[in-house]
Amino acid sequence: MSRYLTLLAIFLLPAYIFRFSILGIPTNVFEVVVGISLLIFIIEKLICHAELVSASKNEIPKQVRDDSAKNDNDKKKIAFGFWPTYLLLFFALISVAFSPDKAVALGIAKGWFFIPAVLYFLIINLFDKKTTRLLVIPLFISLMLVSVWAILQKLGVITTLFYQVGDSGFLDYFARFRAFGPFESPNYLAMFIVPVGFLTLPIFSFFKKGIDKVLIAVFYLLPLCALYTSRSLGGLIAFGFALICFLAFGLAKAYRAHLVNSGSKITGWIVGLILVAVAFAVIFSSISNETYSTHIRIDIYKYSLQLIESYPIFGIGLGNFQSAVKSISTSNSGFVTYGLSYAIHPQNLFLALWLNIGFLGLISFLYIVGSFFWNLGRRGGDILIMAAVFAAMASIVVHGLVDTTYFKNDLSAIFWLILSIGFLIKKPNENSN
Repeated sequence: MSRYLTLLAIFLLPAYIFRFSILGIPTNVFEVVVGISLLIFIIEKLICHAELVSASKNEIPKQVRDDSAKNDNDKKKIAFGFWPTYLLLFFALISVAFSPDKAVALGIAKGWFFIPAVLYFLIINLFDKKTTRLLVIPLFISLMLVSVWAILQKLGVITTLFYQVGDSGFLDYFARFRAFGPFESPNYLAMFIVPVGFLTLPIFSFFKKGIDKVLIAVFYLLPLCALYTSRSLGGLIAFGFALICFLAFGLAKAYRAHLVNSGSKITGWIVGLILVAVAFAVIFSSISNETYSTHIRIDIYKYSLQLIESYPIFGIGLGNFQSAVKSISTSNSGFVTYGLSYAIHPQNLFLALWLNIGFLGLISFLYIVGSFFWNLGRRGGDILIMAAVFAAMASIVVHGLVDTTYFKNDLSAIFWLILSIGFLIKKPNENSN
């Protein structure tokens, strides 16, 4: 039961927009389903343990009882995954102490760190290497629904959702012919579509006939169109580099190239890709027609660096960026009038991590992502799944150079979902299929 609920939670990733309170605690549909999944998982484990204890008391031959207990213990073993991932939770808790609004900070820690970590824990305990591809089914359906939503919005069939009505920001997106789907901005739409699009590619392995695979490939025109309608330069750049990563990684694995069998070489390859991504991000930003948007982004970067200079170790705490920027930008009336409303985050993943969970939190994140790429490059197994998760993580890193690709309910859950799949498929010395 808990496995099906976990799959349902993955399908409901975008449903965080449906918010409400339980006993005065703000939550949403996605968080509730994850919480129920964890509760059912615990109940199932307790029942399994009780049955094992009961069986051990019955008059069963010793050898049979020992073999049964051994098998049950193997099934019941709790996995916690790659332990450094939980450092993010630790530093998120510490950052709460440095936030002036503890209630907001605790809510962010819950929604963007602890709930995704629970999803990670459930996945690595309820699925294994053989059943990993089941995770892409609800994700694929969710991706298609979001994509159709964005396309219909671009065509004028759908306008705004309940929480978007009356917001001048969304009217501005319509005026600039940018689709944003059920999310808060076109950039958030792109940050969802690109990594999820790559994560769902293993769905092709469910089909054997060529015609079936062609039909599935046709469906992927929908997220491509939705990405285009978002007109997100960061999203397009991330898609391009992730596609290169997907193809290069898949080919390297297929031909057993030494490029990905050496830790130092894979690291150098990734660093090279990121450096080129930075160069292309600058080029694409320079040719953008929205000059004022570029200026606002530069101002946000400038104020972010000022805050880092003032709070270099522990940052400013969770949920405090906009108010902190407001306090240091009072002399810039143009930015206060036109840019402050966009300064919800530092518009850069790594600056956001440093300011929200401190320098050590940033280092932990970099170590986790670096280990993910390093270990995945040295593993063998299903090439399609490995290339898909590699490209998905690459898209988060590359897009994170020009936007904040973690600090949102669905985006943080996608990050932890990628980590969980990477953990499930790990087998360092196994030959590639």
